[in-house]
Amino acid sequence: MKFPAFLVVCLACLGLASALAAQSVAELRANLRKAQTKNERMQISYDLAQALMNARNFAEASDLAYQAYELAIQLNEKRMASDAILLSGDAQYRRKKYPEASSRLLEAWNTARNYGHRDVALAAAERLMNISKEQKNFQEALKWSQEMISYLQENTGRSAPGGDVTRRLEGQIAALEAENRSLKEQIAQLSGKTQEIETTYKQQIQQVQTLSQQELGKREAEISETRRQADSLEKVKNRLLKTMTESQMLDSMIKAQQEREIQKQKAIAAQLEVERQKSEAARNLLLVISAVILIIAALLFLLYQSKQRTAKTLARQNEIIEKERQRSEELLLNILPPAIAQELKAQKRVAPRKHEDATVMFVDFVGFTHVAERLTPEQLVEEIDHCFRTFDHIIGQYRIEKIKTVGDAYICASGLLSDKNASPSDMVKAALQIQDFLLHRKAERMAQGLPYFEARVGIHTGPVVAGVVGEKKFAYDIWGDTVNIAARVEEACEPGHVNVSEGAYWKAKYEFEWQPRGLISAKNKAPMEMFYVTGVRDMKY
Repeated sequence: MKFPAFLVVCLACLGLASALAAQSVAELRANLRKAQTKNERMQISYDLAQALMNARNFAEASDLAYQAYELAIQLNEKRMASDAILLSGDAQYRRKKYPEASSRLLEAWNTARNYGHRDVALAAAERLMNISKEQKNFQEALKWSQEMISYLQENTGRSAPGGDVTRRLEGQIAALEAENRSLKEQIAQLSGKTQEIETTYKQQIQQVQTLSQQELGKREAEISETRRQADSLEKVKNRLLKTMTESQMLDSMIKAQQEREIQKQKAIAAQLEVERQKSEAARNLLLVISAVILIIAALLFLLYQSKQRTAKTLARQNEIIEKERQRSEELLLNILPPAIAQELKAQKRVAPRKHEDATVMFVDFVGFTHVAERLTPEQLVEEIDHCFRTFDHIIGQYRIEKIKTVGDAYICASGLLSDKNASPSDMVKAALQIQDFLLHRKAERMAQGLPYFEARVGIHTGPVVAGVVGEKKFAYDIWGDTVNIAARVEEACEPGHVNVSEGAYWKAKYEFEWQPRGLISAKNKAPMEMFYVTGVRDMKY
Protein backbone atom coordinates (compact mmCIF):
# COMPACT_ATOMS: atom_id res chain seq x y z
CA MET A 1 0.00 0.00 0.00
CA LYS A 2 1.49 3.36 -1.05
CA PHE A 3 0.99 6.61 0.95
CA PRO A 4 0.36 9.91 -0.89
CA ALA A 5 3.42 12.15 -1.12
CA PHE A 6 1.87 15.06 0.81
CA LEU A 7 0.94 12.72 3.74
CA VAL A 8 4.53 11.54 4.00
CA VAL A 9 5.74 15.15 4.02
CA CYS A 10 3.24 16.09 6.77
CA LEU A 11 4.31 13.16 8.96
CA ALA A 12 7.94 14.10 8.47
CA CYS A 13 7.23 17.72 9.45
CA LEU A 14 5.40 16.64 12.60
CA GLY A 15 8.27 14.39 13.62
CA LEU A 16 10.79 17.15 12.97
CA ALA A 17 8.70 19.64 15.03
CA SER A 18 8.53 17.21 17.96
CA ALA A 19 12.28 16.60 17.79
CA LEU A 20 12.96 20.35 17.69
CA ALA A 21 10.64 20.98 20.69
CA ALA A 22 12.37 18.26 22.73
CA GLN A 23 15.74 19.62 21.71
CA SER A 24 14.63 23.16 22.69
CA VAL A 25 13.57 22.01 26.18
CA ALA A 26 16.82 20.11 26.63
CA GLU A 27 18.88 23.10 25.49
CA LEU A 28 16.99 25.44 27.82
CA ARG A 29 17.58 23.07 30.76
CA ALA A 30 21.30 23.02 29.94
CA ASN A 31 21.41 26.82 29.62
CA LEU A 32 19.59 27.20 32.97
CA ARG A 33 22.22 25.07 34.70
CA LYS A 34 24.97 27.20 33.14
CA ALA A 35 23.34 30.59 33.91
CA GLN A 36 25.57 32.87 36.02
CA THR A 37 23.41 35.96 36.73
CA LYS A 38 19.92 36.40 38.11
CA ASN A 39 18.84 38.09 34.88
CA GLU A 40 19.88 35.05 32.83
CA ARG A 41 18.18 32.61 35.23
CA MET A 42 15.01 34.72 35.15
CA GLN A 43 14.77 34.84 31.32
CA ILE A 44 15.72 31.18 30.77
CA SER A 45 13.31 29.99 33.50
CA TYR A 46 10.47 31.86 31.81
CA ASP A 47 11.37 30.54 28.31
CA LEU A 48 11.65 26.98 29.66
CA ALA A 49 8.27 27.33 31.40
CA GLN A 50 6.68 28.35 28.08
CA ALA A 51 8.29 25.42 26.30
CA LEU A 52 7.05 23.01 28.99
CA MET A 53 3.54 24.45 28.68
CA ASN A 54 3.61 23.55 24.98
CA ALA A 55 4.83 20.07 25.99
CA ARG A 56 1.89 19.87 28.50
CA ASN A 57 4.27 19.47 31.45
CA PHE A 58 2.19 21.91 33.51
CA ALA A 59 3.54 21.08 36.98
CA GLU A 60 7.19 21.87 36.16
CA ALA A 61 6.12 24.82 34.00
CA SER A 62 4.29 26.36 36.99
CA ASP A 63 7.33 25.99 39.29
CA LEU A 64 9.74 27.50 36.75
CA ALA A 65 7.37 30.40 35.98
CA TYR A 66 7.07 31.15 39.71
CA GLN A 67 10.88 31.03 40.00
CA ALA A 68 11.09 33.57 37.14
CA TYR A 69 8.51 35.73 38.96
CA GLU A 70 10.57 35.80 42.17
CA LEU A 71 13.72 36.73 40.26
CA ALA A 72 11.83 39.46 38.37
CA ILE A 73 10.65 40.97 41.68
CA GLN A 74 14.24 41.01 42.97
CA LEU A 75 15.47 42.64 39.73
CA ASN A 76 12.49 45.05 39.58
CA GLU A 77 11.52 43.67 36.15
CA LYS A 78 7.85 44.61 36.34
CA ARG A 79 6.64 43.27 32.98
CA MET A 80 8.40 39.95 33.47
CA ALA A 81 6.96 39.69 37.00
CA SER A 82 3.39 40.10 35.66
CA ASP A 83 3.85 37.67 32.75
CA ALA A 84 5.61 35.03 34.89
CA ILE A 85 3.08 34.90 37.73
CA LEU A 86 0.23 34.74 35.15
CA LEU A 87 1.97 31.83 33.38
CA SER A 88 2.43 30.02 36.72
CA GLY A 89 -1.26 30.41 37.59
CA ASP A 90 -2.32 29.36 34.08
CA ALA A 91 -0.27 26.15 34.41
CA GLN A 92 -1.96 25.30 37.71
CA TYR A 93 -5.34 26.04 36.10
CA ARG A 94 -4.66 23.59 33.28
CA ARG A 95 -3.69 21.00 35.91
CA LYS A 96 -7.11 21.68 37.48
CA LYS A 97 -5.37 22.53 40.76
CA TYR A 98 -7.92 25.23 41.41
CA PRO A 99 -6.82 26.38 44.92
CA GLU A 100 -3.18 26.85 43.79
CA ALA A 101 -4.31 28.39 40.49
CA SER A 102 -6.63 30.84 42.27
CA SER A 103 -3.85 31.91 44.66
CA ARG A 104 -1.35 32.65 41.89
CA LEU A 105 -3.87 34.17 39.50
CA LEU A 106 -5.03 36.49 42.30
CA GLU A 107 -1.37 37.48 42.81
CA ALA A 108 -1.10 38.08 39.04
CA TRP A 109 -4.24 40.24 39.15
CA ASN A 110 -2.85 42.41 41.96
CA THR A 111 0.68 42.59 40.49
CA ALA A 112 -0.51 43.54 36.98
CA ARG A 113 -2.85 46.23 38.31
CA ASN A 114 -0.06 47.72 40.44
CA TYR A 115 2.30 47.82 37.45
CA GLY A 116 -0.37 48.98 34.95
CA HIS A 117 -0.28 45.83 32.76
CA ARG A 118 -3.90 45.79 31.67
CA ASP A 119 -3.72 42.72 29.40
CA VAL A 120 -2.25 40.54 32.16
CA ALA A 121 -4.79 41.79 34.72
CA LEU A 122 -7.73 40.98 32.42
CA ALA A 123 -6.32 37.54 31.56
CA ALA A 124 -5.90 36.70 35.27
CA ALA A 125 -9.43 37.88 36.11
CA GLU A 126 -10.92 35.89 33.22
CA ARG A 127 -9.23 32.67 34.41
CA LEU A 128 -10.44 33.32 37.98
CA MET A 129 -13.97 33.70 36.60
CA ASN A 130 -13.65 30.42 34.65
CA ILE A 131 -12.45 28.61 37.80
CA SER A 132 -15.52 29.86 39.69
CA LYS A 133 -17.79 28.67 36.86
CA GLU A 134 -16.22 25.20 36.80
CA GLN A 135 -16.70 24.94 40.57
CA LYS A 136 -20.39 25.99 40.17
CA ASN A 137 -19.73 29.10 42.28
CA PHE A 138 -21.73 31.46 40.05
CA GLN A 139 -21.77 34.24 42.64
CA GLU A 140 -17.95 34.35 42.61
CA ALA A 141 -17.92 34.19 38.79
CA LEU A 142 -20.33 37.12 38.69
CA LYS A 143 -18.02 39.07 41.04
CA TRP A 144 -15.02 38.58 38.74
CA SER A 145 -17.05 39.57 35.67
CA GLN A 146 -17.99 42.81 37.42
CA GLU A 147 -14.36 43.33 38.49
CA MET A 148 -13.23 43.07 34.85
CA ILE A 149 -15.87 45.52 33.65
CA SER A 150 -14.99 48.01 36.42
CA TYR A 151 -11.29 47.68 35.61
CA LEU A 152 -11.90 48.27 31.88
CA GLN A 153 -14.12 51.26 32.60
CA GLU A 154 -11.54 52.79 34.92
CA ASN A 155 -8.67 52.36 32.43
CA THR A 156 -10.25 52.70 28.95
CA GLY A 157 -13.93 53.66 29.12
CA ARG A 158 -16.68 52.23 26.91
CA SER A 159 -15.65 54.08 23.76
CA ALA A 160 -11.97 53.19 23.88
CA PRO A 161 -10.40 49.95 22.57
CA GLY A 162 -11.60 47.11 24.70
CA GLY A 163 -15.30 47.98 24.30
CA ASP A 164 -15.94 44.60 22.65
CA VAL A 165 -14.46 42.86 25.68
CA THR A 166 -16.67 44.98 27.93
CA ARG A 167 -19.80 44.04 25.98
CA ARG A 168 -18.80 40.37 26.03
CA LEU A 169 -18.34 40.45 29.81
CA GLU A 170 -21.66 42.26 30.26
CA GLY A 171 -23.25 39.47 28.23
CA GLN A 172 -21.75 36.92 30.61
CA ILE A 173 -23.18 38.84 33.57
CA ALA A 174 -26.59 38.92 31.88
CA ALA A 175 -26.37 35.14 31.34
CA LEU A 176 -25.60 34.52 35.01
CA GLU A 177 -28.41 36.80 36.13
CA ALA A 178 -30.79 35.05 33.70
CA GLU A 179 -29.78 31.71 35.23
CA ASN A 180 -30.57 33.08 38.71
CA ARG A 181 -33.96 34.32 37.46
CA SER A 182 -34.65 30.90 35.92
CA LEU A 183 -33.94 29.22 39.27
CA LYS A 184 -36.29 31.61 41.04
CA GLU A 185 -39.00 30.93 38.43
CA GLN A 186 -38.60 27.17 38.91
CA ILE A 187 -39.07 27.58 42.65
CA ALA A 188 -42.14 29.73 42.04
CA GLN A 189 -43.54 27.14 39.62
CA LEU A 190 -42.95 24.39 42.19
CA SER A 191 -44.87 26.41 44.81
CA GLY A 192 -47.67 27.04 42.25
CA LYS A 193 -47.92 23.32 41.40
CA THR A 194 -48.20 22.40 45.09
CA GLN A 195 -51.06 24.89 45.52
CA GLU A 196 -52.75 23.58 42.34
CA ILE A 197 -52.52 19.95 43.57
CA GLU A 198 -54.02 20.94 46.91
CA THR A 199 -56.93 22.78 45.17
CA THR A 200 -57.57 19.77 42.86
CA TYR A 201 -57.67 17.39 45.87
CA LYS A 202 -60.20 19.59 47.64
CA GLN A 203 -62.42 19.74 44.51
CA GLN A 204 -62.25 15.94 44.10
CA ILE A 205 -63.25 15.41 47.73
CA GLN A 206 -66.20 17.79 47.34
CA GLN A 207 -67.30 15.96 44.14
CA VAL A 208 -67.01 12.58 45.85
CA GLN A 209 -69.01 13.79 48.83
CA THR A 210 -71.70 15.31 46.54
CA LEU A 211 -71.97 12.17 44.38
CA SER A 212 -72.07 9.90 47.45
CA GLN A 213 -74.84 11.92 49.05
CA GLN A 214 -76.89 11.91 45.81
CA GLU A 215 -76.44 8.13 45.34
CA LEU A 216 -77.31 7.51 48.98
CA GLY A 217 -80.48 9.63 48.68
CA LYS A 218 -81.51 7.77 45.56
CA ARG A 219 -81.04 4.36 47.23
CA GLU A 220 -82.95 5.43 50.32
CA ALA A 221 -85.82 6.70 48.16
CA GLU A 222 -86.03 3.31 46.40
CA ILE A 223 -85.99 1.46 49.70
CA SER A 224 -88.72 3.73 51.09
CA GLU A 225 -90.88 3.15 48.02
CA THR A 226 -90.43 -0.62 48.29
CA ARG A 227 -91.34 -0.58 51.96
CA ARG A 228 -94.36 1.58 51.21
CA GLN A 229 -95.52 -0.93 48.61
CA ALA A 230 -94.94 -3.83 51.02
CA ASP A 231 -96.94 -2.07 53.74
CA SER A 232 -99.77 -1.42 51.25
CA LEU A 233 -99.91 -5.09 50.26
CA GLU A 234 -99.95 -6.11 53.92
CA LYS A 235 -102.92 -3.84 54.53
CA VAL A 236 -104.76 -5.35 51.52
CA LYS A 237 -104.11 -8.84 52.90
CA ASN A 238 -105.58 -7.95 56.24
CA ARG A 239 -108.68 -6.45 54.64
CA LEU A 240 -109.19 -9.61 52.55
CA LEU A 241 -108.94 -11.78 55.62
CA LYS A 242 -111.56 -9.69 57.34
CA THR A 243 -113.92 -9.73 54.34
CA MET A 244 -113.29 -13.35 53.30
CA THR A 245 -116.50 -15.04 52.12
CA GLU A 246 -117.37 -18.29 50.60
CA SER A 247 -115.20 -17.50 47.63
CA GLN A 248 -112.02 -17.74 49.76
CA MET A 249 -110.57 -20.44 47.56
CA LEU A 250 -110.43 -18.12 44.62
CA ASP A 251 -109.12 -15.29 46.67
CA SER A 252 -106.47 -17.48 48.22
CA MET A 253 -104.79 -17.80 44.86
CA ILE A 254 -104.70 -14.04 44.61
CA LYS A 255 -103.39 -13.95 48.12
CA ALA A 256 -100.56 -16.39 47.29
CA GLN A 257 -99.62 -14.29 44.29
CA GLN A 258 -99.53 -11.18 46.40
CA GLU A 259 -97.45 -12.96 49.02
CA ARG A 260 -94.88 -13.88 46.40
CA GLU A 261 -94.84 -10.25 45.25
CA ILE A 262 -94.23 -9.15 48.80
CA GLN A 263 -91.34 -11.55 49.20
CA LYS A 264 -89.90 -10.38 45.92
CA GLN A 265 -90.10 -6.72 46.95
CA LYS A 266 -88.51 -7.54 50.28
CA ALA A 267 -85.60 -9.27 48.47
CA ILE A 268 -85.19 -6.21 46.27
CA ALA A 269 -85.21 -3.98 49.37
CA ALA A 270 -82.55 -6.17 51.04
CA GLN A 271 -80.39 -6.02 47.90
CA LEU A 272 -80.73 -2.23 47.78
CA GLU A 273 -79.69 -2.03 51.43
CA VAL A 274 -76.58 -4.10 50.70
CA GLU A 275 -75.74 -1.84 47.75
CA ARG A 276 -76.25 1.24 49.93
CA GLN A 277 -73.82 -0.13 52.51
CA LYS A 278 -71.28 -0.89 49.76
CA SER A 279 -71.67 2.64 48.38
CA GLU A 280 -71.15 4.11 51.85
CA ALA A 281 -68.04 1.95 52.33
CA ALA A 282 -66.69 3.10 48.93
CA ARG A 283 -67.34 6.72 49.92
CA ASN A 284 -65.50 6.21 53.22
CA LEU A 285 -62.59 4.56 51.37
CA LEU A 286 -62.43 7.48 48.95
CA LEU A 287 -62.41 9.91 51.85
CA VAL A 288 -59.53 7.98 53.45
CA ILE A 289 -57.58 7.98 50.17
CA SER A 290 -58.18 11.71 49.77
CA ALA A 291 -57.00 12.32 53.32
CA VAL A 292 -53.84 10.27 52.65
CA ILE A 293 -53.16 12.28 49.46
CA LEU A 294 -53.61 15.53 51.37
CA ILE A 295 -51.23 14.31 54.08
CA ILE A 296 -48.63 13.34 51.43
CA ALA A 297 -48.99 16.74 49.77
CA ALA A 298 -48.58 18.47 53.12
CA LEU A 299 -45.48 16.36 53.88
CA LEU A 300 -43.99 17.24 50.47
CA PHE A 301 -44.66 20.91 51.12
CA LEU A 302 -43.08 20.67 54.58
CA LEU A 303 -40.09 18.84 53.06
CA TYR A 304 -39.69 21.61 50.50
CA GLN A 305 -39.82 24.25 53.24
CA SER A 306 -37.29 22.24 55.26
CA LYS A 307 -34.93 22.14 52.29
CA GLN A 308 -35.33 25.88 51.85
CA ARG A 309 -34.52 26.47 55.52
CA THR A 310 -31.55 24.10 55.28
CA ALA A 311 -30.27 25.96 52.22
CA LYS A 312 -30.58 29.28 54.03
CA THR A 313 -28.83 27.83 57.09
CA LEU A 314 -25.98 26.52 54.93
CA ALA A 315 -25.70 29.90 53.23
CA ARG A 316 -25.46 31.64 56.60
CA GLN A 317 -22.88 29.10 57.79
CA ASN A 318 -20.85 29.58 54.61
CA GLU A 319 -21.01 33.33 55.15
CA ILE A 320 -19.78 32.89 58.74
CA ILE A 321 -16.98 30.59 57.53
CA GLU A 322 -15.96 33.14 54.88
CA LYS A 323 -15.89 35.93 57.47
CA GLU A 324 -13.76 33.78 59.78
CA ARG A 325 -11.42 32.98 56.88
CA GLN A 326 -11.05 36.68 56.06
CA ARG A 327 -10.46 37.42 59.72
CA SER A 328 -7.76 34.73 59.87
CA GLU A 329 -6.08 36.22 56.80
CA GLU A 330 -6.22 39.70 58.36
CA LEU A 331 -4.64 38.36 61.55
CA LEU A 332 -1.94 36.62 59.49
CA LEU A 333 -1.22 39.89 57.63
CA ASN A 334 -0.87 41.66 60.99
CA ILE A 335 1.87 39.18 61.91
CA LEU A 336 3.63 38.69 58.56
CA PRO A 337 4.25 40.88 55.46
CA PRO A 338 1.75 40.29 52.64
CA ALA A 339 4.19 38.52 50.26
CA ILE A 340 5.47 36.28 53.06
CA ALA A 341 1.92 35.47 54.21
CA GLN A 342 0.95 34.62 50.62
CA GLU A 343 3.93 32.29 50.26
CA LEU A 344 3.14 30.64 53.61
CA LYS A 345 -0.46 29.95 52.52
CA ALA A 346 0.57 28.69 49.09
CA GLN A 347 3.56 26.52 50.07
CA LYS A 348 2.97 25.88 53.83
CA ARG A 349 6.48 27.18 54.52
CA VAL A 350 8.69 30.20 53.83
CA ALA A 351 12.24 29.73 52.59
CA PRO A 352 14.82 32.10 54.12
CA ARG A 353 16.16 34.70 51.66
CA LYS A 354 19.27 36.84 51.57
CA HIS A 355 18.86 40.50 50.59
CA GLU A 356 22.05 42.29 49.55
CA ASP A 357 20.91 45.93 49.91
CA ALA A 358 18.65 46.05 52.97
CA THR A 359 18.46 49.19 55.12
CA VAL A 360 17.88 48.65 58.86
CA MET A 361 16.74 51.35 61.34
CA PHE A 362 16.79 51.18 65.16
CA VAL A 363 14.73 53.68 67.20
CA ASP A 364 15.36 53.60 70.96
CA PHE A 365 13.91 55.85 73.68
CA VAL A 366 16.39 57.69 75.93
CA GLY A 367 15.91 57.59 79.71
CA PHE A 368 13.06 55.12 79.46
CA THR A 369 13.42 53.92 83.04
CA HIS A 370 13.34 57.49 84.40
CA VAL A 371 10.15 58.31 82.45
CA ALA A 372 8.54 55.01 83.43
CA GLU A 373 9.02 55.78 87.13
CA ARG A 374 6.94 58.96 86.75
CA LEU A 375 3.98 57.27 85.01
CA THR A 376 1.49 54.61 86.04
CA PRO A 377 1.71 51.30 84.13
CA GLU A 378 -1.43 52.18 82.20
CA GLN A 379 -0.12 55.65 81.26
CA LEU A 380 3.25 54.18 80.23
CA VAL A 381 1.70 51.55 77.94
CA GLU A 382 -0.69 54.13 76.47
CA GLU A 383 2.18 56.55 75.65
CA ILE A 384 4.37 53.80 74.10
CA ASP A 385 1.40 52.53 72.08
CA HIS A 386 0.68 56.05 70.78
CA CYS A 387 4.30 56.52 69.69
CA PHE A 388 4.64 53.10 68.06
CA ARG A 389 1.33 53.50 66.22
CA THR A 390 2.61 56.79 64.79
CA PHE A 391 5.88 55.10 63.79
CA ASP A 392 3.85 52.40 62.00
CA HIS A 393 1.92 55.04 60.07
CA ILE A 394 5.12 56.91 59.07
CA ILE A 395 7.03 53.88 57.76
CA GLY A 396 3.89 52.64 55.98
CA GLN A 397 4.03 55.75 53.77
CA TYR A 398 7.44 54.64 52.46
CA ARG A 399 6.70 50.86 52.12
CA ILE A 400 9.09 50.08 54.97
CA GLU A 401 8.54 46.77 56.78
CA LYS A 402 8.18 46.78 60.56
CA ILE A 403 10.23 43.89 61.97
CA LYS A 404 9.48 43.94 65.70
CA THR A 405 9.59 45.93 68.95
CA VAL A 406 11.81 44.92 71.84
CA GLY A 407 10.78 46.75 74.98
CA ASP A 408 11.18 50.45 74.09
CA ALA A 409 13.17 49.71 70.91
CA TYR A 410 11.51 49.86 67.46
CA ILE A 411 13.15 47.98 64.55
CA CYS A 412 12.23 48.24 60.86
CA ALA A 413 13.86 47.51 57.48
CA SER A 414 13.51 48.20 53.74
CA GLY A 415 14.95 46.56 50.65
CA LEU A 416 13.28 43.23 51.46
CA LEU A 417 11.23 41.16 49.03
CA SER A 418 8.12 41.84 51.11
CA ASP A 419 8.25 45.66 50.71
CA LYS A 420 10.04 45.99 47.31
CA ASN A 421 11.66 49.26 48.45
CA ALA A 422 15.44 49.29 48.29
CA SER A 423 15.96 53.07 48.70
CA PRO A 424 17.84 54.13 51.88
CA SER A 425 16.59 57.69 51.21
CA ASP A 426 13.04 56.69 52.19
CA MET A 427 14.35 55.26 55.47
CA VAL A 428 16.16 58.56 56.24
CA LYS A 429 12.98 60.54 55.45
CA ALA A 430 10.95 58.28 57.75
CA ALA A 431 13.57 58.76 60.52
CA LEU A 432 13.37 62.56 60.18
CA GLN A 433 9.57 62.39 60.42
CA ILE A 434 9.82 60.24 63.54
CA GLN A 435 12.15 62.75 65.24
CA ASP A 436 9.87 65.61 64.14
CA PHE A 437 6.85 63.80 65.67
CA LEU A 438 8.74 63.22 68.96
CA LEU A 439 9.78 66.89 69.04
CA HIS A 440 6.16 68.07 68.75
CA ARG A 441 5.04 65.41 71.25
CA LYS A 442 7.70 66.68 73.67
CA ALA A 443 6.33 70.23 73.42
CA GLU A 444 2.77 69.01 74.11
CA ARG A 445 3.81 66.91 77.11
CA MET A 446 5.95 69.71 78.59
CA ALA A 447 2.99 72.13 78.33
CA GLN A 448 0.91 69.60 80.32
CA GLY A 449 3.66 69.04 82.89
CA LEU A 450 4.06 65.40 81.85
CA PRO A 451 7.26 63.42 81.19
CA TYR A 452 8.20 62.84 77.55
CA PHE A 453 10.30 60.53 75.39
CA GLU A 454 13.36 61.41 73.33
CA ALA A 455 14.87 58.90 70.94
CA ARG A 456 18.11 57.92 69.26
CA VAL A 457 17.93 56.72 65.65
CA GLY A 458 20.55 54.61 63.86
CA ILE A 459 20.53 53.57 60.17
CA HIS A 460 22.81 51.18 58.29
CA THR A 461 22.67 49.51 54.83
CA GLY A 462 24.01 46.06 54.00
CA PRO A 463 23.13 42.38 53.47
CA VAL A 464 20.66 40.57 55.75
CA VAL A 465 18.91 37.20 55.86
CA ALA A 466 15.11 37.31 56.34
CA GLY A 467 12.74 34.50 57.18
CA VAL A 468 9.90 33.15 59.33
CA VAL A 469 10.64 31.31 62.57
CA GLY A 470 8.34 29.47 64.96
CA GLU A 471 5.70 26.76 64.58
CA LYS A 472 2.64 28.02 66.48
CA LYS A 473 3.40 31.76 66.74
CA PHE A 474 5.00 32.91 63.50
CA ALA A 475 7.57 35.71 63.62
CA TYR A 476 9.19 37.42 60.61
CA ASP A 477 12.74 38.50 61.51
CA ILE A 478 16.09 39.49 59.99
CA TRP A 479 19.63 38.47 60.91
CA GLY A 480 23.16 39.46 59.98
CA ASP A 481 26.00 41.80 60.80
CA THR A 482 24.02 44.67 59.23
CA VAL A 483 21.50 44.41 62.09
CA ASN A 484 24.29 44.54 64.70
CA ILE A 485 25.94 47.56 63.03
CA ALA A 486 22.59 49.42 62.88
CA ALA A 487 22.20 48.82 66.63
CA ARG A 488 25.76 50.18 67.28
CA VAL A 489 25.04 53.25 65.12
CA GLU A 490 21.91 53.91 67.19
CA GLU A 491 23.88 53.57 70.46
CA ALA A 492 26.41 56.17 69.20
CA CYS A 493 23.63 58.68 68.42
CA GLU A 494 22.61 61.65 70.56
CA PRO A 495 18.92 62.16 71.52
CA GLY A 496 16.87 63.93 68.87
CA HIS A 497 19.33 63.12 66.02
CA VAL A 498 19.40 60.66 63.12
CA ASN A 499 22.79 58.90 62.95
CA VAL A 500 23.71 57.19 59.63
CA SER A 501 26.57 54.81 58.86
CA GLU A 502 28.99 55.40 56.00
CA GLY A 503 27.34 52.65 53.88
CA ALA A 504 23.92 54.30 54.06
CA TYR A 505 25.43 57.80 53.68
CA TRP A 506 26.90 57.07 50.23
CA LYS A 507 23.55 55.79 48.91
CA ALA A 508 21.56 58.82 50.10
CA LYS A 509 24.31 61.47 49.97
CA TYR A 510 22.78 63.88 47.45
CA GLU A 511 19.29 64.14 48.90
CA PHE A 512 20.10 65.46 52.41
CA GLU A 513 22.26 67.88 54.36
CA TRP A 514 24.89 66.12 56.50
CA GLN A 515 27.10 66.73 59.52
CA PRO A 516 30.16 64.45 59.36
CA ARG A 517 31.13 63.03 62.78
CA GLY A 518 34.36 61.31 61.81
CA LEU A 519 35.42 57.94 63.19
CA ILE A 520 33.23 56.85 66.11
CA SER A 521 34.02 53.89 68.37
CA ALA A 522 31.40 51.13 68.52
CA LYS A 523 31.03 48.20 70.87
CA ASN A 524 32.82 45.08 69.58
CA LYS A 525 33.44 46.90 66.24
CA ALA A 526 36.28 48.89 64.73
CA PRO A 527 35.77 52.70 64.67
CA MET A 528 33.30 53.66 61.94
CA GLU A 529 32.54 56.80 59.96
CA MET A 530 29.15 58.22 61.00
CA PHE A 531 27.03 61.18 59.87
CA TYR A 532 24.17 63.18 61.34
CA VAL A 533 21.26 64.06 59.00
CA THR A 534 20.50 67.79 59.37
CA GLY A 535 17.79 68.19 56.74
CA VAL A 536 16.53 67.52 53.23
CA ARG A 537 18.66 69.22 50.58
CA ASP A 538 15.85 70.30 48.23
CA MET A 539 13.81 71.61 51.22
CA LYS A 540 10.66 69.74 50.10
CA TYR A 541 10.44 67.89 53.35
